[in-house]
Amino acid sequence: MFLILPLCAAYSVFLLCLWPYSTMHLSIAWEASMLCGFSALFFLLTLFALTGRPLPEPFFDGRFFLTLHRWLAWLFVGLVALHAGGIIWVDPQTLYDLWPSGAPGMQFGAAAAALAVVTPCLALQRVRRGLYATAAMFRRSHALLAMAVLGASVFHVVATRVHVALWWQVWMCAGIAVVACVLPVGERRLLARLPARHDGRRRRLHTAYLARRLAGAMLGVAACETVAFVLWRH
Repeated sequence: MFLILPLCAAYSVFLLCLWPYSTMHLSIAWEASMLCGFSALFFLLTLFALTGRPLPEPFFDGRFFLTLHRWLAWLFVGLVALHAGGIIWVDPQTLYDLWPSGAPGMQFGAAAAALAVVTPCLALQRVRRGLYATAAMFRRSHALLAMAVLGASVFHVVATRVHVALWWQVWMCAGIAVVACVLPVGERRLLARLPARHDGRRRRLHTAYLARRLAGAMLGVAACETVAFVLWRH
């Protein structure tokens, strides 16, 4: 599918920009955990672009985009868990940074991780129907929580200054976060102006399985690129 190539290219550029070669070399386990964190941030950004709203291309039904958004969200949560668990396993003293007297960057990272778990859970069908009276209320709440996760994540990446320490990296992270927050609104307005049909074509139905395959392919590519990147660094 044509979505795989742009996503993989964007992931490669994302790693190369936020992980310059001049940074310090640490253990393989540490760097793998850090790369899981950067991968989680990348998948979080893709969730703002692939919001579950049907796009003009691929011309599939809405279930495809909704399923893809859901699976990418769980991939994001899994990578956050690997990032946090790996860092704590390699350096247990990191837990001291979560105390009130700890570093603000680490505290924002912990808050982002907690919200990253809560947000997809609130989007589950049974929970959503029980908590929200209307779909509009859910969309607003979900968008606000997602922006809170993104803001806390970017502050965590910038404030810890483990790899993102150069001024252009900081501004790039801030710029990407702002664009990601505005993107769903612009996407919705743009799609509202587009015609509902394309030359009489109808959207392809029963494509949810393709979304699962695409998410699995993205996970495999991200894992391969992460391993290759760690080996290249060492």
